[in-house]
Amino acid sequence: MPDWMERTIKTFVQAFFGVLIPELCVVLKGGFPDNWPAFWGVMAPVVSAALSAAICAAWNIIKERLDN
Repeated sequence: MPDWMERTIKTFVQAFFGVLIPELCVVLKGGFPDNWPAFWGVMAPVVSAALSAAICAAWNIIKERLDN
């Protein structure tokens, strides 16, 4: 697989799960109480970025171990 295609797929997976997981948490809990929307508006990008970074780290660790 070409390097550019692997990076493209990796970026898609990171973005997809980084946005999906926080949204699923909100949906499964029935939403946040009325006094949380401003807080969630600030934290959603932080959580999404953190999840994307974690996915990237896991992806690279797995790839490194498979290459060895």
